[in-house]
Amino acid sequence: MSFKSIKEKIKVSPLFRLLKNKYLIATVAFLVWIIFIDSNNIIRWASDLEELSVQQRQIEYYKNAIKQRDEQLKELRSNKDSLEKFAREQYFFHAPDEEVFIIDESE
Repeated sequence: MSFKSIKEKIKVSPLFRLLKNKYLIATVAFLVWIIFIDSNNIIRWASDLEELSVQQRQIEYYKNAIKQRDEQLKELRSNKDSLEKFAREQYFFHAPDEEVFIIDESE
């Protein structure tokens, strides 16, 4: 096989014709630029989208927490017995003639 015959086979091959197509080359270059090189590339866009969804879940969590705290506050303001119970449980308040024993259940 001579060099000319190899060169002719390459020119005739469909892969060579495809790679010679200027529109294909431009499209591939554009896609590589958009996916990997540009500052607003698709990889960064996907990570930003994931971060946004995490933050939206946090917003929902904190909205629910605020709603629960508002309900607790409403209960504490409306009922004196629940206020006393809350003070005893959370801040270990006690009457002057009582003793408070704190038991750590985390161990």
